[in-house]
Amino acid sequence: MEAVFFRFLARELAALLPGCRVEKVFLPAQNVFSMALYLPPGREAPDGSGKKTVYLHARYGTGRFFLFLSPQKTVQPERAPAAAMRLRKHLRGRRVAGVVADWQNRRLALVMAGEGPHLLLDPKSFPQLCDAPPPPQEGEPDWPQPDAILSDPDIWRPHPQLSPALRRRLAALPQEQAAAVYARLRAPEAEGYFLEYAKGEPDALWPVRWAEKDKPGRETRAFPSALAAAAAFGEPLAFGEVSGRQDAPQAAAATAAARRLSRALVKLAADEARMREFLARRPQADLLAANLHALDKQAKIPHLFLPGPDGVPVALELDPSLTVVRNMQKLYDLAAKGERGLAAIARRRQDLQGGKKDLQSRQRGAPTAQPPRPAPGPFEGVAANAYRTSDGFLVLRGKNAKAGESLLRKANPFDLWFHVAGGPGAHVILRRDHPRREVPRESLLQAAGLAALASFASGAGAAEVMLAKAGDVRRIKGAATGKVAVGALLETLRVDVDPALENLRQPG
Repeated sequence: MEAVFFRFLARELAALLPGCRVEKVFLPAQNVFSMALYLPPGREAPDGSGKKTVYLHARYGTGRFFLFLSPQKTVQPERAPAAAMRLRKHLRGRRVAGVVADWQNRRLALVMAGEGPHLLLDPKSFPQLCDAPPPPQEGEPDWPQPDAILSDPDIWRPHPQLSPALRRRLAALPQEQAAAVYARLRAPEAEGYFLEYAKGEPDALWPVRWAEKDKPGRETRAFPSALAAAAAFGEPLAFGEVSGRQDAPQAAAATAAARRLSRALVKLAADEARMREFLARRPQADLLAANLHALDKQAKIPHLFLPGPDGVPVALELDPSLTVVRNMQKLYDLAAKGERGLAAIARRRQDLQGGKKDLQSRQRGAPTAQPPRPAPGPFEGVAANAYRTSDGFLVLRGKNAKAGESLLRKANPFDLWFHVAGGPGAHVILRRDHPRREVPRESLLQAAGLAALASFASGAGAAEVMLAKAGDVRRIKGAATGKVAVGALLETLRVDVDPALENLRQPG
């Protein structure tokens, strides 16, 4: 998340969060922080869900930074870590009195009412409890001229809102277009809230649209608010990593490793050019040595004209603070340094290229085989059969009524629930990585067919199957095991009862 987008997200959070009561603090995964907030009377969740509890999710440390509000909480570890308990001790039950943003550094301070510490969220470190919140920023930050941005790769150090990614995007544009986009980025109001997708995955958030037409493999979607755009960006990252997409941390690590490798190779090329310049000083040193007998060795002069090997005079630039003989020694030293440096660079490049080939082979090769498990993650120990749809979605079907209840209890609220309509049958759960994960129609029909196969309608040619979000299905208190009430149906699917669907079952 870029600082130029965070600027507007912080404004919306500052309008929404004051008055909210902290209910609980979670640390669901490494570098991920979540906090449950109860909205005050008269205030609604930004997604229009009508829920009174929202969750503030943030990433700190390594990985792509996100900060967003969601009506859903992630899966939590069975035992809260000590760091989470400490945060709960100081924050639980207290209200947010205000929000102070250092948007250039993407830092957000929650000023808490009453006695006790305040909370500082910083993408570079674990959430901090502080006795005094940082003072609010006054006025606009300094925005350098476009030429200064394009000519200085380290412009982000004095101006953190101008990240390297932002600078690269500007540098890729024609000069006039870059200046126009930069002027829109500096504006006190956002042009809009845009999320760029790369190959279907959220990639970057911006308060401007960079181009009218997207490049192949990229898509830009507009959102009505910074909160909505931040949620669309963050949910696949947060829920995908925490709620069962086990490859998400490895994929993020591989992407970060590829970026580090690319930067290392670029730096190596610059070092190599510098070492070659040093090595090129050897002919100059040889020329000085060949003519040293005719020169004043102790003279300190800025330049010399000496006859070259072909008789043509050669101009040599010297360091006037050094004698002629010391200049010769310095040139030989630089040439020797260049020779040693090139040898070291060659070894380093060989190591990096070897790592690059290994990284590419891991990215292109087949995924590492995992031992088959019928009910991975939070469903460990549940008596359920596991299936994998043709689109790769995990489907779990309870073997009995008790298992069906366990599946429903342990499912994410945004997972999908299937049950045959009009009679007894098995509870079926289709797992989703995050609330916005779209499920292809074929996978929905396959999951519904699996529910029909384990129901009273298994001998019929077709059956109607109810589809709902797991969060909208509740056990009926006092009723027989497996009896549920459905708050809201997404739809009722009519499917063929096809025994061939059992072939989707996972071994184990």
